[in-house]
Amino acid sequence: MSNRDDMPQPPEMPCDFAVSCEVVLTPQQRAIVKAETGRDMDVLILADSDGLYTQRMTESTPEDYTVLAIKQARILNDYDAQYHDYLVALAAWQASLNEPDPDEALLESISVKTAQDAERIKLFYMQEVEACKAAREVAKIAFGKKG
Repeated sequence: MSNRDDMPQPPEMPCDFAVSCEVVLTPQQRAIVKAETGRDMDVLILADSDGLYTQRMTESTPEDYTVLAIKQARILNDYDAQYHDYLVALAAWQASLNEPDPDEALLESISVKTAQDAERIKLFYMQEVEACKAAREVAKIAFGKKG
């Protein structure tokens, strides 16, 4: 299989934000998320296709959202690491496109060897034909046959 056929694919986004609820984090929540995960987050984006987060907004405490923000930051950090690995693999794959395909190089060497062998065999049989013609002429002279 050629390396040209196995292009790396990006990782799938771990969160579906098509329908979402956005929660702006307080400076204190931002500091906690930064300390726990190393990620700067101003807004927590929650996938909310069923509307549960929006409905329960008043029942939730800031600590609930801090915990969710930390979880999301860790998930996004993992995604960023996977995406970085994808970009490195993609760059390596693109660089390999400029290199000759080892399978093509092998086929080329086999083709050259086959052509050389065919030429050598052709030359051998041409020499055999000439040797047979010469032997026939010698035999005609030696045995006195004409024509």
